[in-house]
Amino acid sequence: MQISKAGYIAGAAILVAAAAAGFGLFAGSPSAPDSMLDGAVALSSRVPADVAAENPVGDHSYYDTFSWKSFVSLNWPVRADGRADAQTIGANGDNATVWGTWMEDYRILVADGETPPAWGTPQVPPPACQAIGAAETARVLYRATKAEGVVSSSVQAQAGPLIDLNASYVRYEIVVNRLMYDYIVDNRLYTQAGLKAFGTIDFPARSRAMGAEGATMVKAAWKPLGDGDDPARFHTIDAYVVSGDQCTRMRLGLVGMHISTKTESAPQWIWSTFEHVDNAPDAGAEKTGHYNFYDPDCLQSGSGESCTPNALPDTPWDPTRPGQVPVQVVRVTPVDAETAALNAKFQAELKKANPDTVWANYMLIGTQYPQKPTDTTDPTGRPFPPYLANTAIETFMQGDTPMVSSSCIGCHNRATATPAAKLSDFTYILSRVMAKE
Repeated sequence: MQISKAGYIAGAAILVAAAAAGFGLFAGSPSAPDSMLDGAVALSSRVPADVAAENPVGDHSYYDTFSWKSFVSLNWPVRADGRADAQTIGANGDNATVWGTWMEDYRILVADGETPPAWGTPQVPPPACQAIGAAETARVLYRATKAEGVVSSSVQAQAGPLIDLNASYVRYEIVVNRLMYDYIVDNRLYTQAGLKAFGTIDFPARSRAMGAEGATMVKAAWKPLGDGDDPARFHTIDAYVVSGDQCTRMRLGLVGMHISTKTESAPQWIWSTFEHVDNAPDAGAEKTGHYNFYDPDCLQSGSGESCTPNALPDTPWDPTRPGQVPVQVVRVTPVDAETAALNAKFQAELKKANPDTVWANYMLIGTQYPQKPTDTTDPTGRPFPPYLANTAIETFMQGDTPMVSSSCIGCHNRATATPAAKLSDFTYILSRVMAKE
């Protein structure tokens, strides 16, 4: 039976009503529409339903506030049952997060004839990880992927790996929230047969009027912490990293985070991207101090080639290969002044809860959204800004070159789910169903 988007919205509204009555059923359930999206800065575990008002063309203030509200609520401390905790974000410096309990995309892409595990089912680590003590609750990041041309566990979208100053590969993961998982599983969109039999793929959107939950994806970039890194400055996890048939336990620090949210105001989704404040300097700016992906003394200590900004690493790309050269990263497009001012406000608010919070060490790089979402001549809705890149996730695609530089909506508009090129509603997860068969 095909389950419609309206059915999911109605179901989400029931969950919202239950949450408002005190029966929170899943982490981050919004209650009433978030009235705090008018530019006010406040910390809340409530996931914003949508922007507070439609923006004039070129005005991103409401969307940037939406992004920060989303970042705070999704990184809120989480209880054992998966719901947001009563404790404030960063009260203990760092904390496990709501989105950290979501389902990894690779667990939805099961082999033919199988069914994805039920929501909340602990994953079974591969034998190589079990052999070194990985329990069922372990976080596992994989080296390989079923996709080509899409962000994988160690290779960026349509590019290559990001190698830090310790010659370690940055690792990537993609997770989805419960509503998005249910839409995929209930409609059997994890199989080619299900995709072919299904009508238009249209994930449920967050509703400002109803306060209803909608489809949300998180893409995270994790840096192995090593020499020169201060773990107290990062949100960290202990994870098992798989490279081929090898498994290694690592402490990882969050260095990049995309939040993709479908809302009624943005059927092309709202694309929010955050970075660690120490990632990289702006191109042309004075470069002193410590960075995660830039060595100010590179010219004195390395080869000329290794100091070329944002250059792809030499092949073969293999995290286990010794002697690899770090990528010298710079930010091509500086953070907008208005966005930077909002960053300072939220960072100050986070420090009020705890001066040592790790969450004040993250900043919004920007928010891409459709300015004209119902434009019949442009399915991308005229994204603003036209280009948006994260130095840890789109290192090699920064800039403003059409069809080359990073545009979240422009890129994801090309995502399809079947050999007949059925559009997959701005997610590459379903396009990977083709690759696995």
